[in-house]
Amino acid sequence: KQLQQAVSAKQNALATIEQQIIGDQRKLNTAQAEAFAAAQDLSRVRNEINALDLQKQGNVVRLEKLSAEKIQLEEERIHLNVRLTEFSANVQSEKLSVLTTRGSVEQRQARLRELQTELAACSVEQDKLVQLQAEKRSRLTVLEQLQGSHEGFGAGAVAALRKSQAVIGSLADKIRVPDQYVVAIENALGHHLQLVLTEQPESAQQILTELTASKAGRASVAALAIERKNSGQLIFGGDLSPAPGAESDKTIATGEIVHALSVVKTDPSVEQLLKSLLGHTFIAADLGTATAQIQNGHAGCDFVTLSGDLLNRHGIYTGGYLNGGGNAKAPGSILGRKNQITELQADVLDLQEKVAEASKRRGALQSEQTELQASLQAAQTELRNQEVAIATREGEVNALQSSSRQLHQKIETVVFEVQSLAAQEQEGLQKRSVLADKISELETRERACQQTVAELTASLEQLRTHRDTATAALTESKIALATEEQMVASHRRQQQPLDQRIAELTQALARLRNEVSAFVTRKAQAEGEIIESRQQIEKLRHDREQVNAQAAEISQQKSAQETDIAARDQALREQRQRLTEIQSQRGNFEVELAQKNMAVQNLRERVQQKYHVNIDDIRSECITITYADEGPAQVQTLTPEEMAAAGDATDWAEVTKQVEALQAKLDEMGPVNLVAIEEYEETEQRHQFLTKQYDDLVEAKTQLLEVINRINTQTREMFVTTFNQIRDNFRTMFVEVFGGGKADLILTDENDVLECGIDIVAKPPGKQLQTISLLSGGEQTMTAVALLFSIYQVKPSPFCVLDELDAPLDESNINRFIRVLQRFIMHSQFIIITHNKRTIGMADVLYGVTMEEHGISKIVSVKFHRSDEDATGQKLLVPSAARSVDAEEDAAHKREETMEVSKAE
Repeated sequence: KQLQQAVSAKQNALATIEQQIIGDQRKLNTAQAEAFAAAQDLSRVRNEINALDLQKQGNVVRLEKLSAEKIQLEEERIHLNVRLTEFSANVQSEKLSVLTTRGSVEQRQARLRELQTELAACSVEQDKLVQLQAEKRSRLTVLEQLQGSHEGFGAGAVAALRKSQAVIGSLADKIRVPDQYVVAIENALGHHLQLVLTEQPESAQQILTELTASKAGRASVAALAIERKNSGQLIFGGDLSPAPGAESDKTIATGEIVHALSVVKTDPSVEQLLKSLLGHTFIAADLGTATAQIQNGHAGCDFVTLSGDLLNRHGIYTGGYLNGGGNAKAPGSILGRKNQITELQADVLDLQEKVAEASKRRGALQSEQTELQASLQAAQTELRNQEVAIATREGEVNALQSSSRQLHQKIETVVFEVQSLAAQEQEGLQKRSVLADKISELETRERACQQTVAELTASLEQLRTHRDTATAALTESKIALATEEQMVASHRRQQQPLDQRIAELTQALARLRNEVSAFVTRKAQAEGEIIESRQQIEKLRHDREQVNAQAAEISQQKSAQETDIAARDQALREQRQRLTEIQSQRGNFEVELAQKNMAVQNLRERVQQKYHVNIDDIRSECITITYADEGPAQVQTLTPEEMAAAGDATDWAEVTKQVEALQAKLDEMGPVNLVAIEEYEETEQRHQFLTKQYDDLVEAKTQLLEVINRINTQTREMFVTTFNQIRDNFRTMFVEVFGGGKADLILTDENDVLECGIDIVAKPPGKQLQTISLLSGGEQTMTAVALLFSIYQVKPSPFCVLDELDAPLDESNINRFIRVLQRFIMHSQFIIITHNKRTIGMADVLYGVTMEEHGISKIVSVKFHRSDEDATGQKLLVPSAARSVDAEEDAAHKREETMEVSKAE
């Protein structure tokens, strides 16, 4: 008991120290971040000052070079201006005659550029209109297909509309509603929006009979010929599911109501039916207005809000989330889809007119451009004829003017650079002064941050020392307690076996004493036998020495004979090896000879087939070819005797090269192509087509890359935001699950968050691990629980299935797991597969499989309820998050207050 009390006290002290360490660690992290930021700012400012100093030195050198260059350029410009004045006076008179023609050409060129600009703008506008028209038509086609397939209708209604001959349409086809009232009218009509319309009641009955026979579903059919007094006579059949609604802009002021029939445009044939359905229905801005209207005299009316919520005459409220987000433009909205189709049809007609106008305008501009290009070409021809006469003089003038402009530009560039350098120097001085003040401020801030970090580090190290001391003391106390408990249990278990062992040893002692007396007698007999054996051993040792001497002599003879045999074997092996080598060499020569003969025969056959020449019939002669750098090669024919006398030989390597070169030239020439011109034209057309396709693909690739970049950017932002939320939740949840320690989620590559992995770092209390793979099974499970519920906090799910997640957990971790699970019961519904009684104890309903008879399984369900309720009550026992799991588990319960067991086949 003293050890248990000591362990409890040390655990409390250790928990207090852990809380202090967590607080100081957070302060230390904040201080370190501030110190790091201050050091970075100080380094950046110092780097800027160094850069300013280097820039100033470079500017001084550059300024000296620019001054010298400016003086030289001024002298060149003065000399060039004198020459230009002389040439300009001679050329001026000749240019006057050209100015008139050139002015006309420039005017036409300006007009041509304007036409080209207008034509390009017109083409762009026409392309945009065509693209917009295609988009509208595509959306219109999709909506018409949805309307044609009766998207949003039940299976029975669709079958009746498609197959029955007596059907004249649906109620949705006969009405029109403005967009702002679509949600309200759709929810007011509900399943009546899918009413199948027919003329006679007999047709309605026939339609339902056909649906039943074909098993196509159920539908609601309205016979328009039935007399209606106060309500429509409908024949119902099938499941009635509400049509999906869509949210629209609310145009009704708060407190006002509008009659539903006043916003609906309908065919006269269904007017009476619609009055029966919506005669007592009003549209209100919200449910508060509808409630006030019912309380103020409209008790017999139904109300629907612009967002789709319902309040009927019986006081029943219907509302909540609408599929499609409450958007009247959603494709699933039947009435909204009709409005969109009408709008898109009008837009398509309008765009067709605009495209036609743009096409006419483009044709007119192209005609004018053609005429202007023809006249411009004639004027340019006349201008070129006039300019030919003064080409020589004008070229010199242009060259001088070009040189003058270049000198002027160089001088302006030099002056601008001098001014820029002066401005940069002044700006650098001001910026350096500001940076110097900032350095002193940042140094003071850095020293303060470092001092704070040092203080917090010392405090944290002291707390960690205290924590290690407390942990060690706690561990020693736990070990001492466990040792004492084990010793007590061990002594109790060993007492009875020891008593039995003592009795057995007493009996064994008596038996051994009898055996000792028998062994003494046998010892005397053995000593006599030993003396006799020693005498025999001496005799055998003498015989063995004689036999060893004879064996040594025979062994020497054997060694000499073995040496002689080995020498003869070695000589025999050498002779056999030499014979093998000679035979192998002979075989190689025979194979080579056969290959040469075969090659010669192949060459003879190839020459005969290719050139129709028999080599044996050719007279033997020698040809000497001498290649020169210029001119043809020299060929000289010699007889074999003359070649042998001269001591020359055939250079077969050079002959092979020449043959290969000549053969390559023949192959490159190839056959004569008689249709080369036609092939070129086809290839040119193909090239133009592929070039256009390539340009389109390049443009499409650019657009796709832009889209991919936008998607990657948005995905990266969403991932980083979600990851940071999960990371913060994981840190907090890990400390809660383990009662201390710390954990973190680290990206392996922060520069590529979409492709990199995520490392899970977990450090339970008292351990210094780095990765989750080094934890035990229970610790890994609890870490996974912390990560699971950290993700759950970001985006909860309506259902969660846990398959034996608590299997590797002990009692302490089970309690922590249940406490964490209870926090999320109000947000999600959990289905847990488990064998742990504590986890089972917090459930509302249990399901199990039993086998009372072999091979026959049954489902057993257990429903928990409170002690003050009937076992058949509808209210379930939902464990409260604030309730203690240990107290609830250990508390005593009556059998009839605990559970109700029922079996289902």
